Amino acid sequence: MVSSAGEFAGTDRASQYTRETLVEQILWLIRLRWIAAACIVAAGIVGSSLFPVLANPLPIFFCAAVLLLSNIFYWAIATKKPSQAGPRDTVLGMVQVEFDLVILTCVLYFSGGVVNPFFLFYLFHVIIATIILPRNLSFTVGVTTILLFGLLAANELNGGAWLGYYPLRLSAVGGLWRNQVYVLGAFVAFVFTVVLAQYVTRMIIVRMTAKEFEAARNGEVLNSVINAMAEGLLFVGIGGEVVTCNPAARLWKKSLESGDKGADSIDDFPPVLAEHIRGLLSNSDKDVAAGEVITFTAGGPEKRYIEARSCPVVGTDGRKLGYVIVGLDLTEHKQLEKDLLERTEQVSEINEMLKMSRIEMAQREKMVAIGQMATGIAHEIGNPLASLSSVAQYLGRKLSTHEQKENLLLIEYQVHRISKILKRMLSLSRPATSEYKWTDVNELIDNTLSLINFDRRARSVQIRNIAGADLPTVWLNPQHFEQVLLNVFINALDAMNAKPDRQEHILEITRESKSGMVEIRVSDTGIGMSPEVCRRAFESFFTTKEIGKGTGLGLFISYNLVTEIDGTIELESEPGRGTTVIIQVPRRPKKCLIGGEDAEPSQPNRARAV
Repeated sequence: MVSSAGEFAGTDRASQYTRETLVEQILWLIRLRWIAAACIVAAGIVGSSLFPVLANPLPIFFCAAVLLLSNIFYWAIATKKPSQAGPRDTVLGMVQVEFDLVILTCVLYFSGGVVNPFFLFYLFHVIIATIILPRNLSFTVGVTTILLFGLLAANELNGGAWLGYYPLRLSAVGGLWRNQVYVLGAFVAFVFTVVLAQYVTRMIIVRMTAKEFEAARNGEVLNSVINAMAEGLLFVGIGGEVVTCNPAARLWKKSLESGDKGADSIDDFPPVLAEHIRGLLSNSDKDVAAGEVITFTAGGPEKRYIEARSCPVVGTDGRKLGYVIVGLDLTEHKQLEKDLLERTEQVSEINEMLKMSRIEMAQREKMVAIGQMATGIAHEIGNPLASLSSVAQYLGRKLSTHEQKENLLLIEYQVHRISKILKRMLSLSRPATSEYKWTDVNELIDNTLSLINFDRRARSVQIRNIAGADLPTVWLNPQHFEQVLLNVFINALDAMNAKPDRQEHILEITRESKSGMVEIRVSDTGIGMSPEVCRRAFESFFTTKEIGKGTGLGLFISYNLVTEIDGTIELESEPGRGTTVIIQVPRRPKKCLIGGEDAEPSQPNRARAV
């Protein structure tokens, strides 16, 4: 009558939820059995004393005792927590119902057989088995009920020849329904049947209502959780309909207005996602690897990058219900990745600039050392030159021939020229002072040009130095302004020498007085500069020259020295056509640097690229 546990498990694929419900129902059945045992004892007492219809009540009491002991055993081995439910609970429920049928059959057998009106209680066992057991097992209980009642009927038909006979002590004159005790017993049995039927039905309805309410509440909680998810979630049925689409997933749609027209459709989503879903549905009869990943771009007001995973959803019966697709918005991650990449590139550029700066600073230190050595050499050369000049003058007084005197004059001229160059080098190498004085700009430009005349870069350059007529003197530091002019002239020579053609280049310097300002224009025919280079020309350490040939500090220092005296420096340049540097300085700065008088602060942004 009872099969193995493996057979019970295979009879119907009960889910864990069904087993948890079965645990609750088995505990309810155990509580109901205490009442049934008490009712059997009460019926035995009534049938033997109040209405003496039982010939021997002891078998009835024995059946009640067996029922009580079995119920204690059931309670001891029953699972108390629904979360611990397993296949053994299905076996336990089947055993209880089958054993209860046997006990009921024994009670009926010892109390008149099929004549006993309480045979209607068989129906309750069938109902209870249908409620708590899987379908096939409930059919087995029904067959067992039919066989046991048939056994009682066959034994009654044969006058108890098979199993013996325990008739009720009732008068059969006029039939059993003429006997008051039997009619009363039948009425009581009918009342009990009605009451139990109502109780069982009510319990079923209450449990179903509670389960429906719990399922509805769980559904609301699940929907709230799904709608609150930051990840997008789609559930597509096996027929291709979009069953669930949370707000985050609606942002994936090609058009946000498409969701307001009715039910969601696969075609509302980006083509990559739509094709992926169709591929899943077309292979629905095949196993799809869980966690398959796709990436796509969602439209809308802002472009979104989505990474989605899809996996099948299978019911408790093993049938595939559809596919769930969960997508993670990687837009911020992509933006952070992009920003990190840009920052990395910026750091690389800064590192490269620092590397170049170290090289340039090392080159500057070399140039400083060479300058110091040159200063020492100039001092050492000055003494022999003085001796040569004295000897030349002495010989000039002694010699009488004209040709010899001209040769001595030539030697004296060249010695004087070398001496003049050395003096300019020494004056340039001396530390700058803060001495401001009225300075002749024409003379300052001539002195600076005398330094570059002997530079090899100036050999192919024609210098046009156009002095300004009636040019006023300017209040400035001559050494500072000479450095500005020298930086501009050297940049012009480098720009013209960098031009690939060998044509003769022109360096033109003009100056004039305009509205209380002295304007100096330095024009060259070099390679010129692009607008981007012009905008950055006054930045520190910015240079377009090769490493070792430029520090990127010349124009930066010039800019600061010019703005210090309330002047401006501008660039006008065109690639391939040359550059013009325009320097404007006031006759006297607004801020008195010598006397310390209060004056308006100089404007910080005095240089601009044109």
